[in-house]
Amino acid sequence: MSQSFLTPRVAIECIDEALVLTRRNFWPLLRVGLIPYLLHAVASLLNGGEPFGRLLGQIAAYGLYGLMEAATVTGAWDLLHGQSIRMGVIWGRVGHRFFSVLIAAWLRILLIFVGVLLIIVPGFYFMAIYFAVPFVNVTEDLGVGDSLSRSRSLAMGSVGGILVSLVGFWVIIAAVAIAIPRLLTQLGVSPFSVIHTASTLVWGAFVIPFRAALAARVYLEIRIRKEGYDLQQVMASLPNAA
Repeated sequence: MSQSFLTPRVAIECIDEALVLTRRNFWPLLRVGLIPYLLHAVASLLNGGEPFGRLLGQIAAYGLYGLMEAATVTGAWDLLHGQSIRMGVIWGRVGHRFFSVLIAAWLRILLIFVGVLLIIVPGFYFMAIYFAVPFVNVTEDLGVGDSLSRSRSLAMGSVGGILVSLVGFWVIIAAVAIAIPRLLTQLGVSPFSVIHTASTLVWGAFVIPFRAALAARVYLEIRIRKEGYDLQQVMASLPNAA
């Protein structure tokens, strides 16, 4: 019988702790990822022109989102270790793994997209097993292949908890993002109004800090339960016996 490292009950506890972390550090976490998020939003809106141009726009958007995610989760990871968020340091670490973060983010979204096409369920599975990509590239200084393998290794035995927390969160924010424009239309706001775009943009920015805090907290919990990460940190802090 396989051991469950992150049960749904523990995943819910991670959600509660991520909410606390977000309330205390909302603006610092948002500030880290705000510029790449806004650039991501601009790239996502490039729907005009020829198909090749639209494709390039979407590729750029997913890459920018991956960079934003890597930076914000790294910031939340630092907070969980009692450190303050230092934008220059965080983005320096992301820059060190710039291309591996981009490629890993693109590969992850491609796998999820293909999985969704295969009757949705495989897409959720890929979201779960690659939950630590691309921020694990930065937190553990890994390349593309190693980051995918590392995330998959961590997720094994914890897929249920990851689905309840991170994937469940993604479903909720996507549902709200879809519902906001429809609600505005029902209230008489023109579908072509800037209000539609702005509301979706604000909602996306609003959830960035909590998404980062939750991903970092789930990642930490799995490492503690699967690898004894907390004991490793204690041992590393002890003075040498020599």
